[in-house]
Amino acid sequence: MIAAAVSLLWALLVATLIARAARQYRAYDVLQPAPLLGAAPLIDIVVPARNEADAIADCLGGLVAQDYPASQVAITVVDDGSTDGTAAIARGMAGAAPPLAVIEAGPLPTGWTGKTHACWRGAAQGRGEWLCFIDADTIPAPALLRSAVAAAGQRGLDLLSLEPRQVLVTVGERLIIPAGLCALGFAGDLRRTGNPDDPSAAANGQFLLIRRAAYDRAGGHRAVRGAFSEDSALAARVKITGGRIALMGAAPLIGVRMYRSLPQLWEGLVRSVTDTFGGVGATAFIALVGPVIAWSAPAIPAALAAHVAAAPTPLAGAALALAVAASLALLGMHLAAARYFAIPLAYGLLFPVAYTLAAVLALAGIRARWQGRVAWKGRSYRSAADSGD
Repeated sequence: MIAAAVSLLWALLVATLIARAARQYRAYDVLQPAPLLGAAPLIDIVVPARNEADAIADCLGGLVAQDYPASQVAITVVDDGSTDGTAAIARGMAGAAPPLAVIEAGPLPTGWTGKTHACWRGAAQGRGEWLCFIDADTIPAPALLRSAVAAAGQRGLDLLSLEPRQVLVTVGERLIIPAGLCALGFAGDLRRTGNPDDPSAAANGQFLLIRRAAYDRAGGHRAVRGAFSEDSALAARVKITGGRIALMGAAPLIGVRMYRSLPQLWEGLVRSVTDTFGGVGATAFIALVGPVIAWSAPAIPAALAAHVAAAPTPLAGAALALAVAASLALLGMHLAAARYFAIPLAYGLLFPVAYTLAAVLALAGIRARWQGRVAWKGRSYRSAADSGD
């Protein structure tokens, strides 16, 4: 009876997790290339950049190559005190592309993060109807801008955030990032973001298209100047000030490689993990429960197989079959995730290892938040421990 109960509970847990992930998937609209309907509005594109010499040429090349009317676009790169060749690369490209300009962010004021300050400085440079904030490590396709503007107009949005296609190269990227995104699929609910009656908001700062009127009404980046997840914080401000927002996938139109080494990945995710998962308490819960569930996938069938071998009965055999089916379903989901991220399927097989590494990283993020210091790109920021959990 105990074996049957364990098997049934395991199957119910797996079914619940997969159902939650499927619900997220159904709520996750993917932006496809689309024609621009009507006149093209004037757009100010802001690219905040700090030490992005390895990536910024691809980003700016993609922006300059947009098939959006060139007369309706102004691109401003805001160099946030880079110590590599970021500014020189951007200035070199600006000389050959008149819509592109480079400015310096200047000294970082107290209480601001580097990115929020750079975005704020860039937003002040133009007066277009729309603002588009795009990270320097993204790779835009030519149809990105017109497709985003078309979708925002058709949906009556004030803010449209897009999730780029993740380009994963190193072992660390291929293990940890899919595990984190799958955990978000299990734990989150994207439907809340699109619900105007729900104050919750999720956004991805790698691409934010926002009406300037809504940006100003929300207080812009000044209103979220100290936030490490300024994207979702700004989206929440837009929402509470009456704006409509949406988060969509955009794999066909924009890619991103966020981290090019394990130290970069570690520092970047430690900085943002508690905000991503909704606070210290929620992050701790997911970090502790995630590996337990992941390792249960091989452990529970193995334990039940040993039980069947010792005391073979029809009920024990049925319990084993159900547990194996549940574990295979969970494995299949992670193999599908590996295929989605265009990485070898072996990484899907390694999902228990991936969740364990992600949990260690999450606990490091909690520790950093409690210590009140978060590091990012050569700067150290003060951070308050999450007192709301």
